[in-house]
Amino acid sequence: MRTLHFTTWTLTIGLLAPHVNADVIRVSTSNDSFMLYSHSIAGLFDSVSPSFSTSNLALIHATLNNWGIDTDGKITILPVETNAGLSFITLIDEELGIGDNGFDGILGLTSTAPNNLSMFMNDSALDNWTLIQPPFGSQTLGATFIWGSLGSGDGFAWADLSIGDALSYNFNNLDGDGGAIGAEAFQFVGWNNGAWNVIASNGFKTDGTRVFTATVIPAPPVALLLAALSLNCRRRRR
Repeated sequence: MRTLHFTTWTLTIGLLAPHVNADVIRVSTSNDSFMLYSHSIAGLFDSVSPSFSTSNLALIHATLNNWGIDTDGKITILPVETNAGLSFITLIDEELGIGDNGFDGILGLTSTAPNNLSMFMNDSALDNWTLIQPPFGSQTLGATFIWGSLGSGDGFAWADLSIGDALSYNFNNLDGDGGAIGAEAFQFVGWNNGAWNVIASNGFKTDGTRVFTATVIPAPPVALLLAALSLNCRRRRR
């Protein structure tokens, strides 16, 4: 019996270990809810907000591409541990690191976050955006992003998130009937079983919008579980 309990304990640790140190963001859409586990990508956001360099943007795309995740023609959303803390990043199409070279679609976004968070935006000096920061409460970003099918893209992130922080996103497909932004454009990516994976995907609603909320939640209570298992083993030995 002791061998069986030890095996169960070992398997439980093995299943939970990949998430022990990960920050977790719970995403809620109009018809679904799921958790995204974060992971680090070294070298991100080592500059002052709101500078989101094109090289940083290319690095994120390359990292995900190396894990088999296609970001071209997608709106990719993922939590990443960066030099600016836990960051919730939105990749808009695939930026190849050569800057914008034309566009064939426009994506609108309104996003609200706690006032204490930092904001990073690629092409912040060129994009059309406004950040409303009242003295207390929440800050709201309103922006339009270039959607280019020839290697142009964009990116945006809220950074330095902590447990309890809540975010809201309202995307608008301003492409009209051009077809540059696909119907199933959204993919939510998280670190799962030692790899970046697409956890969920969806598209715009018929009115050309997509709304979701995100909340930073505590990681699974691994320490409590291990304590309970240890106590259970001691009781059985008596």
